[in-house]
Order: sequence, then C-alpha cells, then structure tokens
Amino acid sequence: MSSEQLSGASLSQTTISARLKMLSRLHKIEAKRGLMEIIVNPFSNFMTILVIAIALALPSGLQILLENGKTLSSNWDGASRISLYLKTELKETKLHALANLVRETKGVEKVDVITQEEALADFKERSGFADAIAQLDANPLPPVLVVQPKATHTSPQASELLLAEFKTHPEVELAQLDLDWVRKLYALLQLAEKAASALGLALALAVLLIVGNTIRLSVQNRREEIEVVKLVGATDAFIRRPFLYTGFWYGLFAGITCWLLLNISILWLSDPVAKLAGLYQSQFEIAGLSFIQSIQLIAISCGLGLLGSWLSVGRHIRLIEPH
Repeated sequence: MSSEQLSGASLSQTTISARLKMLSRLHKIEAKRGLMEIIVNPFSNFMTILVIAIALALPSGLQILLENGKTLSSNWDGASRISLYLKTELKETKLHALANLVRETKGVEKVDVITQEEALADFKERSGFADAIAQLDANPLPPVLVVQPKATHTSPQASELLLAEFKTHPEVELAQLDLDWVRKLYALLQLAEKAASALGLALALAVLLIVGNTIRLSVQNRREEIEVVKLVGATDAFIRRPFLYTGFWYGLFAGITCWLLLNISILWLSDPVAKLAGLYQSQFEIAGLSFIQSIQLIAISCGLGLLGSWLSVGRHIRLIEPH
C-alpha cells in the first residue's frame, strides 16, 4: 500500500472519529437542553409528569392485582378437586390399589383415601345424627378418593379430561367436579386480563396525546428560533433532536413517578391485606413489581415519551417555514 493510500485511510478514520465525537457532544448538549426545558417550569411540567404517571399506574396497578389474584387462587386447595365415589362393596385392598393407580395418572398431584368407616365417622360428627345412624344395619356411605390435580391441570378443559378418564374405571360409581366454580374463576381471570390490556392500550394512547400536545406547545413557543435556524440551513432532524430528548425526560420522570406511586400504594395496602388473609388462616402477602417489571415499566414510559414527541414534533416542524 502506498503512502498516499495510508494517509487517506488515516484521514478517513480521523474524520469518522471526529464526527462521532461531535455527534456525541451534540447529543449531550441537547439532552441537557431538554432537561432544562423541564426544570425551568417545574410546577407545570410536574403536573404533566404526574398526569402521565397516573395514566401509566392505572393499568399497571390492575395488572399487579391480577397477578396477585392468580397467585392467591393457585393457593386455594380444592379449587378443582375431583371426588370419586366408589362402589360400596369394594374391598379395602382394591381401594388402595385403585388409589395408587389414580396417583400414577398424568396431571394428578395427590390422592386422599376416605374409607367407609372414616366417611361414616365424619358424617356422624358433622350431621348430629349419630344416634340415628347407629341404628343402621350397614354402612350406606361409599369409600371416596379425593383427587387434587397439579397446577398445570386445574383449568376447566384439563379437569374435564381427568374426570372423563376416571369415569372409565369400573370401580367408580360417581365422579364429581365443581366445573361451574372453576369455569367462573377462569372466566373472571380472562375478563380481568382483557380489561387490563384494553385499559393499557387506551391510556398508552392518552400518554401519547399528552406528550404530543406538550411538545406542540413547546414547538410553537420556539417558532421564531426554528425559523432562524432553518434559514441558516439546519435540517429537520437537527431541530427535532432537543424535543425528542424533552419527550424522553418526560417519559423517564413519569415512569419513576409511576413506580413510586405503585409501591406506595402496595405498602399502604399490605397491612390490611395481611390482616384479612390472617382471618382465613392464610400467609398471603400482596406482591409488587419485580426488578425486571420495574425496568420494563420505566422503559415503556420512556418509549411512549419518545414516540409521542416524535409524532408531534415531526408534523409541526414541517409546517414551519422561514419567510
């Protein structure tokens, strides 16, 4: 390679490096400028940030409640238990053999065996007719297998499949599952999920409109400045940059404020929820956002701020032309 080529390559690398340094310096300047736009008018900008934060907190709070509801419902023993009422003439050895066979079924967490004697003793204790039952010549109650499905098989569809499989055993006289209760539970959870998604989309649009309107006012306030820089050859991308950083700062501060509002609300609710759970002999505690979810919330807020600013500033800058 000749000395001229080496010199040209070195010059090209130097030029690229200088451009990158200049670009980095410009971004730092515009980022500080966008931040100062917010600091100069703290009260009005804080109100804008608070409105955005509340708009983000509503769907986020609903999602937190939904996740806690799922956790609570998964801890409810017997939410989808299946009771297998067996034939009364079934011997105890066959009873335990059938219980072992049911335990090996895919999707079964555990099986509790209730013999005829245990069923009769429990009925005497609960019914209050112990003297009348004692007059019976034989025990009319059948042995029962109480099947608890695994968490992965508690949905109505999976529960129905298990129920159908258990009905094929010749020893089973009646297989019973409270499917209506299970269906209602999952229907409510699905409704809550769709409501959270719809609310999230609606309020995300509201955030875009709030940021867009705020940036529009900022563009109008700097209209003369934009006309001057356009006269000296500034591109739309150069003019757009400080407004994009302003939108980013709105999103960042709103995301942090939303995170604080959610955590304060959870702390406020944690004690009453713990007391209510204690009345039902439960150790349930309301859970807040995880670290990853917190980062995602702030990232979404920043993204909405940038998008709202970009949509607004691009349209309004094009309308401003120097005279």
